[in-house]
Amino acid sequence: MKTTGKTLRKVGTLIGDTKDVQRRKQLSTAALAKLQNVLVRGDKLKKKTKLKLYRALVKSVLTYNCSTWALTQAEEKKFDAFHRKQLKRVVGIRYPVKITNKALCKQCNERPLSLHVLENRWRLFGHILRRDREIPANKAMEGFFVPQGDEYMGRPITTLPVILNNDLPRLESSTCACVLIVLKPSKILKT
Repeated sequence: MKTTGKTLRKVGTLIGDTKDVQRRKQLSTAALAKLQNVLVRGDKLKKKTKLKLYRALVKSVLTYNCSTWALTQAEEKKFDAFHRKQLKRVVGIRYPVKITNKALCKQCNERPLSLHVLENRWRLFGHILRRDREIPANKAMEGFFVPQGDEYMGRPITTLPVILNNDLPRLESSTCACVLIVLKPSKILKT
């Protein structure tokens, strides 16, 4: 464990979602820069091969530990925009050429990363719910729902259970293939 100033790094991630996302962006940008020589080859590599390299070497770095992030909508939009910027760089779309977000996702066979984060968050939540009640993650989840006394004044704090509760309408309207809700989490996650 290494501490520097106000940052705490533990097992390769920073404590605090915003700082961790910024770090992930920096690391994925560095990984993409290392791949740039391979991607610039033009016609020698097919677009499909370039995208496979991107998914394996850059996207995996970008989304590492994303299941624990409780991002706001604004942060999710910035994260998706960053992902689209990297996809354009991989595919070779530059300034004068314009492309819509949907067309880019279809061309690259990708989805917004916010959906990837949402799916991973629910996978982790399901995994925690299936585990023994005595593990620290389950105890922390149960402790969140214990009444705290006086109501908190000010804007509600963005926490993982709050984000999970806010994800429910998005899950019902999106086409997240891997998320199967066996329980009705809205009954569990009353905040």
